[in-house]
Amino acid sequence: MRIRLLLVALLTLLGITWWASRPNPVIIGAETAGRAQIQDYFVYQLELRQFDEQGRLSHSLQAQQLRHYLESGITRLEQPEYMLYADKQPSLRINAAKGALSRDQSLLQLQGETILHWEGDETQPPMRILTSDLDVQPQREYAETAAAVTVTSAENWIESVGMQAWLKSPGRIRFLAQTRAHYVAQ
Repeated sequence: MRIRLLLVALLTLLGITWWASRPNPVIIGAETAGRAQIQDYFVYQLELRQFDEQGRLSHSLQAQQLRHYLESGITRLEQPEYMLYADKQPSLRINAAKGALSRDQSLLQLQGETILHWEGDETQPPMRILTSDLDVQPQREYAETAAAVTVTSAENWIESVGMQAWLKSPGRIRFLAQTRAHYVAQ
């Protein structure tokens, strides 16, 4: 029991240190070709939390599995879930099949089908965004993709190729190309 508590405390401390030490984004490249990657640690059922200066929960990252590679510094994630909080409640949840975190933890690349879900509030209804291969910069609270994007909110929808999203409240989205929309007036 003591070993388990010590392991949880060490992983929490590792997570806080890891999350707080993120500088500017660095593009995650393919692992070094022709050289075996050495996995130096792995974690199952990961949950990391980041707090703001006032001690309020700001972001969290969960994953079924984390594998860190020594030489490249890249962290591979299975079934990652990134959450952005506002007023102690999750306001944005991003889920993906796989992900990769850069050495400096400033870029989270979500791979495969990626779903963003805004909870909504009294002025805005919930919104769901379906895309793939989304790059998230947690420190800047910014996300972008060059892939196809489908946004649904109640009976309204938008389809586009490419998107930039500023996740901080009040938040905004810029659609990059081939945008089509359907809007139902209330």
